[in-house]
Amino acid sequence: MPATTASECHPCDVSSVRHAATVADLAAVFDSSANVVLLPRRLASGVKADAERTAAQKGFRLVESVEVSAQGAIAPPGMLAALPALAADVVYWVEAFAELTGANLVGVRLARLDTAMCPRFHTDRVTLRCVTTYLGPGTEVLAEQDIDHSWLGHAAKGRADECSGLMRQGAQVVRAATGDVVLLKGEAWPGNAGRGAVHRSPAQSANEARLVLTLEPLR
Repeated sequence: MPATTASECHPCDVSSVRHAATVADLAAVFDSSANVVLLPRRLASGVKADAERTAAQKGFRLVESVEVSAQGAIAPPGMLAALPALAADVVYWVEAFAELTGANLVGVRLARLDTAMCPRFHTDRVTLRCVTTYLGPGTEVLAEQDIDHSWLGHAAKGRADECSGLMRQGAQVVRAATGDVVLLKGEAWPGNAGRGAVHRSPAQSANEARLVLTLEPLR
């Protein structure tokens, strides 16, 4: 199947997958016809270096619930204290996500992944999830017009996504690049049952690690 990257897509494409030009454009997720918003970005050199140091730690996994104050100031997640550039970037996106969603408690997960955690296209039973990959290939998504939802999950009977009937003829897999910020609207988003963002983890080559941040509103 053909594939696109964020840089190949025009911001004005009419699709359930929206392409943001600025952080403010992430508000497109509130459009009822959108279920994915992708913001391309390039990681600063310091963030890249910290990400590489973090991913060098086998089994690295940080899971925290982070309170966001009325002023928006929060403390960096404890395990990142020695990685100031990465910590600052995580804090920035926690605050931005909290402002976007109105949450004052955000679930933060930063982990090294050595294999694809969710290699098949699927949806999540959440309201909204933010994903950014600091090292390695990014999340892959499909637009609604390219999907036959009836083939999700067990209905595929183990057949590959590209062969099961899930992907309509001419479907394009949109692949986020390293650093891109991706908002995924889930099945629990009000009025979105049966229409959650369809996404999967990218394939990873042998000895290739990914460092992935996910955020969710908890309260």
